[in-house]
Amino acid sequence: MNKQNLVHVADDYAQSLTGVAPDHSMGIGWATYKLHGKVFMLIGEVDGKSTVIVKADPIRAAILRGQFEEISPAHRMNKRHWLSIVAGKSITEALLHREIKESYLLVQASLPQKRIRNVGQPAHKGISRRQLQPLARRLVTELPGVTHGRPFVEKLDVYKVVNKVFLIITDDPDEPIITVKTEPDQIDTLCEQYENVTPGRYLDKHHWVSVEGGKGVTRELVEDLIKQSYRLALKAVPQRLKPPM
Repeated sequence: MNKQNLVHVADDYAQSLTGVAPDHSMGIGWATYKLHGKVFMLIGEVDGKSTVIVKADPIRAAILRGQFEEISPAHRMNKRHWLSIVAGKSITEALLHREIKESYLLVQASLPQKRIRNVGQPAHKGISRRQLQPLARRLVTELPGVTHGRPFVEKLDVYKVVNKVFLIITDDPDEPIITVKTEPDQIDTLCEQYENVTPGRYLDKHHWVSVEGGKGVTRELVEDLIKQSYRLALKAVPQRLKPPM
């Protein structure tokens, strides 16, 4: 996505959300998008680059910054809670829509309940223990070059890309978890933030986490963790062997 499209797509999508009122209250050159007076998005220029700034959960923000070079700590806002997004080949319309909607919902969740009902948009719901594994199986089918088997033990569904493991689904009703690869410096933070995320159950606990559905675990978190695991698995694969994206 180029910079003209970035601004156009962000502006169009933000204004399509219920209750949004854009203005220029943050200064000349900055378009500010608010929900009941609370900012959820800014559009402006930083170092000559068109930039979209959105709110994000701190853990989600850390994961996204690790995934995309076009995403960085936000200019002029709290860097733990806000992200800057610039144009680039990894930034798609779907990704931009998702992050704007996530920011909108975070602000909506901070509003008094009466205002939330007036806006009429539901907040993200958590993924239950029963929903987690079917969701993971659906998400993994969208990734190119994935193979599936049970090379370890019968109860472990193992998903690979170019023969590199990136997802394990435990086929056991008493342990409905998924296990994914992650950056070592993210593990402690993920485990502290989410009570249903623990160090990897089967593999190196310094590079893997296990996730169970429940409080705080959303579709967006599961999708981010699976996609990050997929990318990490591909890091050591020669370019000529990587599946076309």
